[in-house]
Amino acid sequence: MRLRKPLGLLAWRRAFPCWRRVAADPAVEVQETCELALRRIEQQKNAGGSESTTISPFLSVAPALPAKQGLSVQQLREILLNEQESMYERYAALFTLTNDSGDAAISAIVAALGVRSALLKHEVAYVLGQLQNKAASDALAIVLKNVDEHPMVRHEAAEALGSIADQESIALLEEFAKDPEPIVSQSCEVAALSMLEYERSGKSFEFLFLQTPRVQQES
Repeated sequence: MRLRKPLGLLAWRRAFPCWRRVAADPAVEVQETCELALRRIEQQKNAGGSESTTISPFLSVAPALPAKQGLSVQQLREILLNEQESMYERYAALFTLTNDSGDAAISAIVAALGVRSALLKHEVAYVLGQLQNKAASDALAIVLKNVDEHPMVRHEAAEALGSIADQESIALLEEFAKDPEPIVSQSCEVAALSMLEYERSGKSFEFLFLQTPRVQQES
């Protein structure tokens, strides 16, 4: 249930009318996804198809370009947590903080697990999985345990915990592998099994199935 917005990422302008129609979808998550895609396409259009971008350390193309340069971590945090700010600007702040990846940036990203938008929270959980910082474990565990949370957010939190891969995460994932929500239980089962295999092998193992970038940068 990952909303990876492929048409928006590719800036396929012929899809523009389609995105505009779908933007009226009753599901808030779909509306917000379309808002991101439309803004991304407009941005590429205004740039004449070429953009000066900061390459992500994760070699992925994000649904929004990083925020403009010169903003402090605190300013980026305020944008990210501002419920009145546009979704695109919040995503831009999120990816700038992800690229920073310092302690203050991680703290700001973790705080965003408490925002209203399920779409944004699922992206927040995704980047926390990329960062693999144990400081996010407790907050991700709270999200996974919250049965009132949107399933796609809980699913992404489970995968992020699988990426962090500590003993507490293994126990929690094993517990929620029996969750009644299939997308959550399956994510926990796959993540927990992979982590256990890693523990048994004693070899260096990367959770590639958890960390596959949205769109690979061209080499």
